[in-house]
Amino acid sequence: MSSQESSSSILLNDEDNQKLHLFIKAGNDGRSKGACPFCHDVFLKLLIKREADNDFSFDVITINCKNPPKEFKEISKKLPSLVHGDVTFNDIDDIEDYLDSAFPNYKLAIEDHEAFKVQSNVFQRFTYLIKDVHNNPRILLDELEKIDNFLRTRNTKYISSNQISGLDCSLWPKLQHIRVAADYILHLTIPTEFSALWAYLASAYELDAFVKSCPSDQEIVLHWIRRETSSREYLQLTKDEPKFSFDIPKTLR
Repeated sequence: MSSQESSSSILLNDEDNQKLHLFIKAGNDGRSKGACPFCHDVFLKLLIKREADNDFSFDVITINCKNPPKEFKEISKKLPSLVHGDVTFNDIDDIEDYLDSAFPNYKLAIEDHEAFKVQSNVFQRFTYLIKDVHNNPRILLDELEKIDNFLRTRNTKYISSNQISGLDCSLWPKLQHIRVAADYILHLTIPTEFSALWAYLASAYELDAFVKSCPSDQEIVLHWIRRETSSREYLQLTKDEPKFSFDIPKTLR
């Protein structure tokens, strides 16, 4: 056995070659789930797959991005990463394709150009706003409204149909970041008029898979918070009891 194989096996700590290993960003404490929407995306997809097949086995390993262990750096250079036997994937699309080909019991991929297009800009607009590239909240609200109108027209529980797809697993974490970080940092909430969008979020909150894979509000805020934030506020965020925003406005219940 080579030294690389030896050190990697220590990190994976598993003799079952059939088990998948997902590496995701660690939280501020270095152990809990960190707030990476792309890591959340893959974690959620794995949980959906497992719900469809009890024999589907995987584990999740959190990686401290500031000081990743050398064993991980021998496996991959970025997160999320998925390892299965002797193959490693760190591209979101490649991971979904592999999961569907290797485990076809539940297909995540869909062909729905309209659904993909309507949500394609919302996360980018959010990042522009949160990073001060733009300061007009309308650029984000317009994208959220597009999704709301689309969901209202489709009249399905999920983005493309009444079955969860890989696109839902991608969009839900991004919307959760938008909901939590925009509210805390920008004091911008998703309008209650976007009732179809809120119903769509509610469909995520009722899923054990989403709840299990979702990072805390504090982790999401810490992921996006600006450098000029006071050290006292930052420290308080790290000390507070983890909170999870899985509710919807009272007027929409």
